[in-house]
Amino acid sequence: MTTRALERSKRRMPCRVHTEGRQHNGIVLDLSGSGLFIQTSAKLPPGVQVRIDLSLPEIEVPLTVEVVRRKQVPPQLLTVAHGGIGVRILSAPETYYRFLQDVQARERQQAEREQSTRGGSTQSLAGAGARAPAAPVPAEPTGPRFRVRVSQTDGIRSRTVVVAAATPEEASRSTQSELGEGWKVVAVEPL
Repeated sequence: MTTRALERSKRRMPCRVHTEGRQHNGIVLDLSGSGLFIQTSAKLPPGVQVRIDLSLPEIEVPLTVEVVRRKQVPPQLLTVAHGGIGVRILSAPETYYRFLQDVQARERQQAEREQSTRGGSTQSLAGAGARAPAAPVPAEPTGPRFRVRVSQTDGIRSRTVVVAAATPEEASRSTQSELGEGWKVVAVEPL
């Protein structure tokens, strides 16, 4: 499989997840030739095979996929992070792959236009085989940022969040107050 087929493209698209006679709504957040990440409330364990009806422009495309991971997000973080499932494509019609090629071609063209308007060379991105960003890069927040690793106090789940704060101690306090009881800060490192 080519690297182009493995590239992930950010794209918000509605879909439906069908499993055991039930239907769940979802939103595809990114897609590639090998898999998708779907924001959904469906609690599907890894290893389960399901059918996805993906809403492409003007057509709905069925895919057979296998859940490879499930991402759960604590209720306190739902405004900044999304839960869902990562799936591997087992079968998809050619229509899906043509759509994906078009999306990736548009992303590369957009990245080249953005690079040329900045006065830079597109050769450095394309020539190195690196994937160019699909959208303008948002301005970085001013001030220091920290990566804060947290884990459940009475469980095995853990998370990493990025926090803007003046000091590592402030980043730790801010994260702890946001998450509340049941979580502890394990590590804080500057970005």
